[in-house]
Amino acid sequence: MPLLLEEVKDEKDFNEVLPVLYAAFGEPYNSLRKWFIPVHTTVEAAIEDAKGRNIKNWKQHDGIHWLKVTDTDSGKVIGAAEWEIREKVSPSDEPQKPINAYWHTEGSEEKAFAEKLLVQLKGFMKERMARPHLELEQLVVHPEHRRRGAGKLLMSWGIQKADELGLESCIESVPFAVPIYEKLGYGNAEGLKSDFTIPNPSKKWEEYAADDLRVFLMWRPAGHNYRAGEKLPWMNA
Repeated sequence: MPLLLEEVKDEKDFNEVLPVLYAAFGEPYNSLRKWFIPVHTTVEAAIEDAKGRNIKNWKQHDGIHWLKVTDTDSGKVIGAAEWEIREKVSPSDEPQKPINAYWHTEGSEEKAFAEKLLVQLKGFMKERMARPHLELEQLVVHPEHRRRGAGKLLMSWGIQKADELGLESCIESVPFAVPIYEKLGYGNAEGLKSDFTIPNPSKKWEEYAADDLRVFLMWRPAGHNYRAGEKLPWMNA
């Protein structure tokens, strides 16, 4: 069953990409899913809402490239990735701006928690990746089609593009994906355990904070795979 890698050129492709994304983030459980694709009513509605946001972002930013992998026998999309080429970046000493997690219910604890999480995630990466680079924003393979090479195809596109442009590349990885990215040439450079401390937290807030929301900065230097002990550029800044 041959696999075909293509860049997404039509917004209709997201009709197949987003269900794969939701399914992949559920197996194994990805603790970040509910903060990016919250289910307020039905899973179908959540996927539709996330689809609209991703299409809007893709159209507004020329540096965003979505890739899809299709099983040519079935014609189904089985994997996808979002790579962003950032040739212009903000200075690392510029404060991270507040983030409005508008896809969560206004005034809810869920929205407040999502915003606290997102500001820390974005700030963490911003401080360290203050040079032109590529970032893998999302990569998913449907649980029923793993170990067929789809993930490697999606990764290879970004790695090759980074090398063509002479740029570093990075990934904000959940814990269980770290070994996968290490095999593909990325170093586990640094980790972030977000701080959700607030005065008088509710039981619900404490439940949110108890989840494993750690992320790891996976980094690949320009032109070659990470080498153990290699200097990290932001450490000299």
